[in-house]
Amino acid sequence: DVSLESASFSECTAGTSGGGMYMWNSGDIALERASFVRCTSGVQAALFLAAIDRLALTNSQFVDSVASKAPAALFFTSSVAASGSIIRNTTFFGNSAPGNITILAASPLTWDCPLGSWMPNVGQ
Repeated sequence: DVSLESASFSECTAGTSGGGMYMWNSGDIALERASFVRCTSGVQAALFLAAIDRLALTNSQFVDSVASKAPAALFFTSSVAASGSIIRNTTFFGNSAPGNITILAASPLTWDCPLGSWMPNVGQ
């Protein structure tokens, strides 16, 4: 298991996947107040998480990251079927990959979106 608070990944570069952070075949990953800014990936995603158990990504941001293949910011797969993984209060802005794909989740992932000016009512 990995748990990080207030981790900052800025102007990181990877020749393959995970411009800021790469995890493969791990337990639970918890990131609180993480920042991925201007990370560059030769293949996919500023944050690349494959075959992990569960993800808790809260109060974090992904800004201006670039990948040569989609997605730009987050790639996620879980090794447990009904994972209970969640994204909460996390923003994605200015990230770039082919097809303008920011997130690719190949496993169940709950995105807890609070209502706001961009979504004033449930179902919009």
